Amino acid sequence: MLNKIKAKILVIPLEVRSAAVYLLSTLLSRGLAIITTPIFTRIMSTDEVGKVNLFSSWYSMLSVVVTLSLTSGGFAIALKEFEKERDQYVSSILSLTSMIAIAVSVVYSIAPQFWNDITGLSTELTILMLVGFLVAPARDFWLSWQRYEYKYRIPGFITCVSAVVASVLSVVVVLNMTKMGSSKIAEGRLFANYSVVFGVAAIIWIYILLKGKTIYNTRYWKFSLNLSLPLVGYSIASQILNTSDRLMISKMIGNSAVGIYSTLYTVSSLSLMVWYALNSSFAPYLYQNIGKECHRIKEISLSILGLYGVMAVLLVFCAPEIVWILATEEYYEAIYIMPPIAAGVFLISIANLYSNILVYLNKTKYIMFSSMVAAVLNIALNALVIPVLGYMAAAYTTMVSYIVMAMLLALNAKKQFNIYNGSLEKVYSNQKIVIMSVTFILISMSGLLVYRYIILRYLCITFIFILGISLLKKYRHNIDAK
Repeated sequence: MLNKIKAKILVIPLEVRSAAVYLLSTLLSRGLAIITTPIFTRIMSTDEVGKVNLFSSWYSMLSVVVTLSLTSGGFAIALKEFEKERDQYVSSILSLTSMIAIAVSVVYSIAPQFWNDITGLSTELTILMLVGFLVAPARDFWLSWQRYEYKYRIPGFITCVSAVVASVLSVVVVLNMTKMGSSKIAEGRLFANYSVVFGVAAIIWIYILLKGKTIYNTRYWKFSLNLSLPLVGYSIASQILNTSDRLMISKMIGNSAVGIYSTLYTVSSLSLMVWYALNSSFAPYLYQNIGKECHRIKEISLSILGLYGVMAVLLVFCAPEIVWILATEEYYEAIYIMPPIAAGVFLISIANLYSNILVYLNKTKYIMFSSMVAAVLNIALNALVIPVLGYMAAAYTTMVSYIVMAMLLALNAKKQFNIYNGSLEKVYSNQKIVIMSVTFILISMSGLLVYRYIILRYLCITFIFILGISLLKKYRHNIDAK
């Protein structure tokens, strides 16, 4: 029986098997974070939850600067360029990110209290962050490398095991520190989690450097920096869009509001882990077939957009039950921020589709421009509305900013592709993407109207679920045909 099962699995195309494993491992690792949320929200104060999210926000935003965005979309292009020198290439750019991380640590050590006052983090948490800047890129490089080559067994195993160990250890540490009456439960949770994550990354860091044996190579560095430096602006702007609301809420209102807002924001953006997995598998296929007569690209892009959109909308309509399960009553007041956040987050998928095109054309400066405009807009709107309307208004400013970013990326991608490769309609069905975007945004926002009507909301959930099953079947059909 095992042999029959194995034979059936091996019949499945390698690309599909790889995509499935990466998707499932991502779902498990992110899913564990959600599963443990009810524990943390019930034994940690909103202020402590806010401190954890403050650390995560700063780490996400600063890591893109320290890594020079070398782990972003340009990495796949470089793997294609240096096909026979991948060991040396990855070792070389890992050395580059490591040197920058060490330089940042030196700058911090000169005036630690100055930087602590800016971030609102303690010295021990900042040191933990600096360790991450050094070793975490190794894990990102290695996973992207394995995914590009459709190797999934070892990466899937490591991702799942480390996620389970990190989650269990975090819960154990928080429970024990609570019993002891500790005042640093947030710090304990972060150290427990990241000791596993960064520990695995450190092992991979050593492995890559020993295998590649290349510290510096002008050709590798120049090629990667030409691709990635414009993406630094994009990555910073994306992180500002993703985290500035929480950082500004922390300064204007307090960590307790951050704890409530970020918990609801996390729930609203749960579908993103599915999107990132789908796009990570779609992007290599796009790059390999974009210059060919490949009509499947259109169909697959619409299928994954539809599938992702349905999941995002389902989260909106299931919000009351999700929040009831994951959090306590004090979080429930913020349930109405979920529709605008989910609507805005859906636009990330649109932005990614068009930024994939600009990365392929090596026109990443347009990605930087589009995202920076949206980020500046987001900060300006937050500064205007949060003091007047409260922290919930940040959800609407985020939605508006994502809409602007997606529109700018779509326009720039269309213009640049038309110049160099003919009409973008050969790759994407732009009109259908616009219709799909408007439809899903409107459906998401309609969640505001149905939260009080349980029967109507359940009917909507049933209809959306059936639609999702239909789109999933269509997606599987397109993948099999691919």
